[in-house]
Amino acid sequence: MTNQLVTKDFFIATINIIAENTSFSYSAIAINGIKEQLSDDFKFSKSIHIKGHSVEVDNNINSVSKNELKKFFKKIVNLIGPNYLKILLAQRLNPRALSYLEDMGIIFG
Repeated sequence: MTNQLVTKDFFIATINIIAENTSFSYSAIAINGIKEQLSDDFKFSKSIHIKGHSVEVDNNINSVSKNELKKFFKKIVNLIGPNYLKILLAQRLNPRALSYLEDMGIIFG
């Protein structure tokens, strides 16, 4: 598992979770807004491209430290709604991605 794959899985799962109660269009707009809000603190967020149902992550994100990526994911979760999103991410993330994130110190369950 790499930062690139985990980031893609994280964003796909998050977009799908938000879309359940809204729409995919709104979900993509919301996630892009959060990503933009965090872009000054996390320059690597510009490596993440969200268009509708599609999420692409440049491989240069693999050079980002796990600690920095952990801070980024935690900020996103806390901005969206920590408890609800954590439960749903634990259920929906690919098991390898979930394990990778837990090894980084992000506990969802």
